[in-house]
Amino acid sequence: MVSFKVGYKKTIHEFNTPANTTLGELRKQIGHLYGIEPDNQRLILKGRVLSRNSNSDELVVETLIPANSQLLLIGTPAAQIEQLYDREQRHKEAETNYERYRATSADVQRTRPKFGSLDSKDTKYTFHSFATLPNLPNREQAMGILTRLAEDEGVRQIMLKREYSVGVLRELHPAERTILGYNRNRGQVIALRLRADDLDGFRTYESIREVLMHELAHMVWDEHDDNFHRLNREHCREVIELNWTLRGQTIGGPNAPRYYEPKSEDAASVDGGSLRHSGFVLGGQAPQLPSDTEDMSEADIRRELAYQAWQKRSGKQ
Repeated sequence: MVSFKVGYKKTIHEFNTPANTTLGELRKQIGHLYGIEPDNQRLILKGRVLSRNSNSDELVVETLIPANSQLLLIGTPAAQIEQLYDREQRHKEAETNYERYRATSADVQRTRPKFGSLDSKDTKYTFHSFATLPNLPNREQAMGILTRLAEDEGVRQIMLKREYSVGVLRELHPAERTILGYNRNRGQVIALRLRADDLDGFRTYESIREVLMHELAHMVWDEHDDNFHRLNREHCREVIELNWTLRGQTIGGPNAPRYYEPKSEDAASVDGGSLRHSGFVLGGQAPQLPSDTEDMSEADIRRELAYQAWQKRSGKQ
């Protein structure tokens, strides 16, 4: 028997192999233990990589590895390689989607709101047009969500009370998945992500409306400071209360709905800050397509991690 140790990352495993065990057989054992395919293994003994030529797998371990020595294993598990491949494929698909969107952005479906009898304030402080994305399924449903937001009584009352006027309320392309929305130039354009990550369906109406409340707070405040968070909380409370009171219900009653209380630490995961006409995000870089973290800035990585944490905490897609 030959006894030796193999170290991989922070683990050390002791092997006791028969004297006639070949290097190829040892590599298979290591593969079963760590999930690293033999061809992806590099075994290093005293600073020297064990031979990987065509005949090396037939060499006997006893002649290669001294008893009681320790080898260093370097390699990537097959599962991790598959994850990297899947991530690269998703990144390529996202780039394709984004390029398709850019090529057809002039063809976005646009419409103007259709309300009933409105006074001058209703027509001034509102969303003046809507835009959905081409080449994606269920565009009518996407348009329905945007118009529903504009006709939501709570949203309408906030727009009138705060005197907000938004030029375009549009759908945010799903390739821009590190953010849930943005507000450009304090109401020139507000974009909201309507679709789930898998593109098979839509996010819940309530979760989309919460992001809209966030973006409306950027009508007044650009940065995610205390002033912004205070206004965002007021929006989230008022959009429920104003809906509720207009239906003749009592605030605080037994059947009163609970409103979403936004957390300050979640703000960056929504949009990273408002967008001015320069196109950059305050406090970080402009939203970019996600890729391997090696290619991402610190701001992008923080936004991506915050986005995932927000999804986990809120249970939303």
